[in-house]
Amino acid sequence: MGHRFLSGTVTQIVPGKKQVITASGKKLRYDYCVVAIGGVTNTFGVQGAEKYALPFKNVAQCHSIGQTLQKLSKIKRPFYIVIVGGGIEGIEALGEILRGFRKHDGIRIRIIERAAHLLPEAPADVESEIQEHCRPYSFESITGVVVKKITPKTVLLSNGHRLKSDVTIWTGGVKPNPILSKSGFTNTPDEWAPVQDSLQHDAYETVFFAGDAAGVSSIHSKQAYHAIDMGVCAAENIINLNAGKAVKPFKPSGKPTIVSFGDLDSFVIAGKTVIAGSALNGLKEVVFQMIMTEFDPSGLVMKALHLSNRAGKTSLRKGLPLALSPSAMLKLKNVRILSQRPEKKE
Repeated sequence: MGHRFLSGTVTQIVPGKKQVITASGKKLRYDYCVVAIGGVTNTFGVQGAEKYALPFKNVAQCHSIGQTLQKLSKIKRPFYIVIVGGGIEGIEALGEILRGFRKHDGIRIRIIERAAHLLPEAPADVESEIQEHCRPYSFESITGVVVKKITPKTVLLSNGHRLKSDVTIWTGGVKPNPILSKSGFTNTPDEWAPVQDSLQHDAYETVFFAGDAAGVSSIHSKQAYHAIDMGVCAAENIINLNAGKAVKPFKPSGKPTIVSFGDLDSFVIAGKTVIAGSALNGLKEVVFQMIMTEFDPSGLVMKALHLSNRAGKTSLRKGLPLALSPSAMLKLKNVRILSQRPEKKE
């Protein structure tokens, strides 16, 4: 179709000249640019974090964590794991560690969260369920403290306690990619790109932002489904802008948040309601496969065929209806409404 794909590292965008500069020195001119570079690991300046903690942001990093845990599981003494960050990433990391290693007698796990509770944005009952799942194992959650320093074998906390750690997993946050400030899209390195409702940059109408890089005030939690919807909106607005038509505002969808906890449980947070149950454990895989089908460039008939093939090769056939209907989730065995958020009083 006349397009080109270039594999390389972008070092800077020069919106005044409509150029993208790569590490190899190439200067690529654009009429429109979509910046979808996500964020980078935020260690909050904690001493030793970048050198000794294992980040949890991509497949390669998670694979490295898995290899490290496999090696530790072969030693005959107890081994200590510290997870920094008790949000969704930290909880899902905890669940996967328990999936793979909970039968190992020597495993010792601690999770650190600076807020007063694990999963601070979720109803408190979710934390209670997680704590109950972890009760049979050597597990401790430490909340209301921050990490001050990390060494190869310890984690120092703000309350003065020093924890043993054979492996420290960092899920403690995300910050803007430095390219945003280097390219002049933000005034400071700590800002996400300021955008209009159309996802256009406030100062450069031919530059659109999608995903974590965009500072959208109506989105309080950066989720993958928002990023995908933003990519679609940016593309449609570029088409409209190029045709001399009006651009449309991005409207965040109200899709549920899915938190998987290994093979022990799953939590679907939809509006005020939390649906939980081990029968939902494959739901993230279902959602992933459906998203991949949306990216399929084929027509509707071939999309359906490809999704059917995916379903046949995995456990998706039973799970597809669940992803399409929360009411279908409640018809499964061992699925319950865990809690409902109380209404806020005026």
